[in-house]
Amino acid sequence: MASLTAKQLTELANDFLGMAQSVGDYRYLHFGKLTKAQNKQFSDLHWSLLNYADDLFTQSATLVMDDVENALAQIKTISQEMTVSYKQLTKVQKAIDIATAAVTLGAAIFSKNPLAIIDAADALINVWKESS
Repeated sequence: MASLTAKQLTELANDFLGMAQSVGDYRYLHFGKLTKAQNKQFSDLHWSLLNYADDLFTQSATLVMDDVENALAQIKTISQEMTVSYKQLTKVQKAIDIATAAVTLGAAIFSKNPLAIIDAADALINVWKESS
């Protein structure tokens, strides 16, 4: 069986969070009609779904951080290469694309969103490779 990607785990975590919200909303909406046993059962199910969502988010962040480490090494190389060769780019649009990708990566880092960081890092890596 194939492993799930960080993005897939995040999507699943969001799905479980949505299911937990629905169970919690149902419990709240029908609270007066539920027996104590039913109320407890809904409470337990709600917490189980929330815990699954939390665990999936944690697993996703772990995978993303592994991806970030690989991307950081590539970004360091790109930074070093840019210092030497960025001035020699002959196509203005390519220079703009690289600078835009670098700014987008900076914004992603400050957003503290691991998936955005990975996407922005990948975009910078790809646009740099295209310029070589």
